[in-house]
Order: sequence, then structure tokens, then C-alpha cells
Amino acid sequence: MRFGSVEFFKVLIKSVLAILFFVPLAAAVVFGVFFVKNNAQLSEVNEKLKVAEEENRRLSLVADAFSKDQAGTIEGFSEIFARSGLAYSELVAFVNEKNELSAQELYDILSKSGMTDREIIMIAAAKNTVSGEGFYEIMSKNGISDKDIVAIIANKNGGTIDEYYEILKQCGLSDEDIVAYINKKNPNMSVSSNIPPVSTSGSESSESSSSTESPEQPNGSNEPQGQYSALYEDMYVSEPAEYVREENTVYLTFDDGPSGSTYSILSYLRKAGVKATFFVVPDRSEECAATLRAIAADGHAIGVHSASHVYTDIYESVEAFLGDFYEAWDIIRDATGISTEIFRFPGGSNNDYNVDTREAIIAEMTWRGFRFYDWNVDSYDVDGATWTQMYNSIPSDVRDHSRSIVLMHDATVRQNTVLVLEDVIKVLLDEGYKFDKINSDTQPVQFVGPFA
Repeated sequence: MRFGSVEFFKVLIKSVLAILFFVPLAAAVVFGVFFVKNNAQLSEVNEKLKVAEEENRRLSLVADAFSKDQAGTIEGFSEIFARSGLAYSELVAFVNEKNELSAQELYDILSKSGMTDREIIMIAAAKNTVSGEGFYEIMSKNGISDKDIVAIIANKNGGTIDEYYEILKQCGLSDEDIVAYINKKNPNMSVSSNIPPVSTSGSESSESSSSTESPEQPNGSNEPQGQYSALYEDMYVSEPAEYVREENTVYLTFDDGPSGSTYSILSYLRKAGVKATFFVVPDRSEECAATLRAIAADGHAIGVHSASHVYTDIYESVEAFLGDFYEAWDIIRDATGISTEIFRFPGGSNNDYNVDTREAIIAEMTWRGFRFYDWNVDSYDVDGATWTQMYNSIPSDVRDHSRSIVLMHDATVRQNTVLVLEDVIKVLLDEGYKFDKINSDTQPVQFVGPFA
């Protein structure tokens, strides 16, 4: 076959036609196979979804059976509810119907459902089948203070004496503790005839009579006057009836200001829409007063840190502490009109300088109604932490707590604190945390003391 001949062109035309026919055909076959395979995979996925839906329905039925038959182990029951996706209200319904639960069983079931300790206490308060003594022990082991347990359970039932007595008795409290609690929280309540009288004798009876005759103190307590009560007689504040424990909340706190960095810190907080707390070391200059007013005007909380920040002088005695505290407290009051109720010990409540005076100072300040706040997240800026170190450590430490009080410092030399602030706030906001200032009823974090 010669190139350019008639036969050559016939073969060429046949080849082109064959290509035009068979290539699309081959492509159609390939895509057809791919489509069939993909459709098979889609059918397989749909089948798995049906199986999953059926399993979920079955688990729901099983969970329902558990709640009706009151059967199963704690672990098995919790696993069923976790896998079924049912609302924990179903779990609560089961717990309320189920009898003969031990305190440990109740706590394990409810805590595994994702409920907070506060919610668990509220449910326990409504149940009659759980041992108050056992439940009280469980709560205590899980870091819930006596005051929190009593306050939450007592407030559950509206406030009559009989209700208070029955609920507090379930907590394992003695009659003496119950009467003391009721007298402190509700001094105007009349004692019910259903509450057994507190047995006293000898000197105890005399002390009780003496304390009953004492006038009510400025902070609302009927406790006897302290030996320092004649000092700074206007330095008293009111204690809240109940403390609030806000979960998933970050409290940024700044010690040692005002300083040259204060307005920069305020600017970043304002930009982020975040409120914080400033524990200040003020003086009587007009510049300091103007800065304190700026902090207050932005809606932040102001607390006392000290007037001098000289540890050896402050912690020399209770009188020395009160004198230093009053100076700072009075400066804040004069500048802003705020009689602040919160403070932070210089060096924290547990330091090497207040070993001998710590307990007496805490007792006196608590009697006067003041609350002190330590911290559970340290920025380590005072130790020279870099921007990178704080950016990594603060969010990481916050994740370890249900609520976090973060220690930072308002000082001109702590520029890394100012620079990292905006970035740390953004990270935590993106992770779903909320921010707040320390309010008058915010539950403290303390190293030692009433809330330790």
C-alpha cells in the first residue's frame, strides 16, 4: 500500500472512524464501571446508616427498659446513655425513680452524664433515698466545700426552718452545726419546735448566752465581736447570702497597678469586650485616683492588694495588716466611691511572711465580710515569662479547670503581659470560654482559708 494511494486513504478513513467510535465507547464503559462501583459504595453507606439508626433505636429501647425495670450496673447504664444520644433528662428521670441508690452510685451515674457538681447536689437535695452522710462525704472528696454544699442544698427548699433542718440533717450535720448555720444565715428566723434544742452545759452555755446578747455586727453576722473590732470601725462590708460558681469562665486579674501599662491593658480589654479585676497598690496622688476612676468607668472590678506591698511590715501583726489594708481600701473609696469587698494577699494567702499571723488575719477579714482571692492559673510574668511562654501556658492551664482565676501583673516592666493579652483572650474566646470580673458573690479560689 503506497502512501497517498486510494487504498491508503481508505485505511486511514476506517482507522479514524474506528477511533471515533471505540474511544467514546471505551470511555462510556469505564465511567459506567466507576458509576456502578460508586453507587455500590453509596448503597453500602446508606445501609450502614440504617444499621446505625436501628442500633440507636434499639439502645433507646434498652435504656427505656433500664429506666423502667431499674436494672443494670452503673457502668453499663452510663455507657448505654452515652451511646444512645438521649438527653440527660432521661437519666435524671431514671435516677429519681430508682430506689436504694448509694451516694457513690448516685454521684457516679450523674457525673458520667456530664452534669456539674452543683446540678448533682440539687438533685440529691430532692431525693430521700440517698444517705446524706454518704453523699456529703462524696461531695467533700470532690473538692466541694462545706459552705457550698450547705448553701446549695439549703436554698433548694424555699427557706422554712423545718425544711432547712431536714435537708441539713441529710448532709450529716449535727444539731449544733445546723442551729449555728441557721442563726448565721437567717438571724430573724424563729426556731421551729421540731428542731431539737442544742444541749449545752457549763461554760458552753455561758458562751452561748453571751453571744446571743451580742448586737448584730456590721457584716450581718451574729458572731461575737473580735478583739480588733475597735480598729477602723467603718471598714466592714456585707457577705453575700450565696456564692456563685460560674463554670467555663476565665477571670483575668492584674496585681500591683496602677502603672504606666494600665491604660494599655484597659484598651485591649475594651477592644475585646472583656471585663477583668485589678488588685491595686494605690497611693493618694491625683494621677492614681484618675486611673482608678478609669478602671471603674470601664466596668472592671477593683480590689485591694496592699498600700505598701512591703511583706515584712504588712504581715508583722493583725493590726499592721489592718492598717495597711485600710489605707488602700480608703484610697479606692475616696477615688471611686467604691467600698470594695474583695482583696488579694500580697504573695498570696499562703506565703513565708504570714505564717504566724495568717489564721488570725483571715479570721478578722472574714468576720468583717471581706473575701480574698488567690489564683489557679499563673502567667509567671513576674518571673520573666516570655510572650511565647505565656501564649502557650495560659490557655493550656485554663483548660485544666472548670473556671480559672488567672494571675497577671499590671506593671510597666511587664510589657510581655500587655503584648500577649489580646492574643490569649482571642484564643480562649475562640475555644468557647467566657470572661468576667470577680463580682461580690464570685466563689473564691483560695490556697488556705474558708474556701480552700
